[in-house]
Amino acid sequence: MLFEDMSAQLITTIALHYATRELTSLLSKKDSDSEKVTRLREEVKRLRASRRCAPPRVQQRGNKVILTIPFLSASGELLDRVLQQGARLAYAGVDRGLRCPVVVSVLDEDSAYHDRQVRYEHLFTRRTMLRQRTRELSSQIDRRKNNWERKRPRLTCPAHILKRERELTSVWRKVRRLDREIAHQVAAETVWFCEKHGVKTVYLEDLRFFNGKGGMRSHSWNLSTNLWGLIQEGIIYRRKALGHSRGGVWTVNPAWTSQTCSECGERGVRVEGSESVEERKGGEYFYCPQCQTQLHADINAARNIIKVRKKPSAGPGRTGQQCPEMSNFQ
Repeated sequence: MLFEDMSAQLITTIALHYATRELTSLLSKKDSDSEKVTRLREEVKRLRASRRCAPPRVQQRGNKVILTIPFLSASGELLDRVLQQGARLAYAGVDRGLRCPVVVSVLDEDSAYHDRQVRYEHLFTRRTMLRQRTRELSSQIDRRKNNWERKRPRLTCPAHILKRERELTSVWRKVRRLDREIAHQVAAETVWFCEKHGVKTVYLEDLRFFNGKGGMRSHSWNLSTNLWGLIQEGIIYRRKALGHSRGGVWTVNPAWTSQTCSECGERGVRVEGSESVEERKGGEYFYCPQCQTQLHADINAARNIIKVRKKPSAGPGRTGQQCPEMSNFQ
């Protein structure tokens, strides 16, 4: 049902191609059936009138062949019938984590939370391996270039260094392709989870100015890539296609969302397991000593991101003001 309109457009385009091809074949013959020709002309005319988008195109770019199948966005009438939505009263917060790459938390009109962890671990594991390979290759290339230039200045680099540079370029292309695939799948699952719960506005972390503190190791390196930006663009694009003004997406400052309890607003600690109470830095779960709340750390952060919406400075596509404390959000 969700893709009924898109499927109908594709089926109509395919039927038009078949009818046009058959009509052309009949007209090229001397003894063609006039009744069949008339019927096919009427069929082609009807299909062209019912088609809502341009036909598919095959394009050649260098050594690649690309099939482009354009679709118009679904109409409001179709969306109302398929999604069966009334008043949108829910809000969603999306947290970019490390153990669980993306976590979505929805706060409905009854003040109940619905959480979903969007993992795709096999894709993120592959991406991490490729990113690590780029670091190794960059280090090797820089070291070998420095040695060569120190011993043989003004001479062209040898073949073994150029080979490493080509390998580095190839690995980066794989990373970019994988980034697009991850962004596509994560954004699609996030948007449809929000549509299922009638979300009015989606709040995302603004990580453009993220600056990891000392001792965070690869945390800053993982969050500073362009993947989160691609996911944001994918969410906005799909929300716009579903009829939301400007996508209904806001970005907010995520300061203190990971250290604050989403229930009472007090500062909590990170712990190792779902039943642990002893603090451990970098733990997967969050524990609040004040109200005894215990949640997955990324789920707790996603719920806190929803509460940042109460800051009046936030606007569509803009970042809210920095807020050092979260206790006044309740």
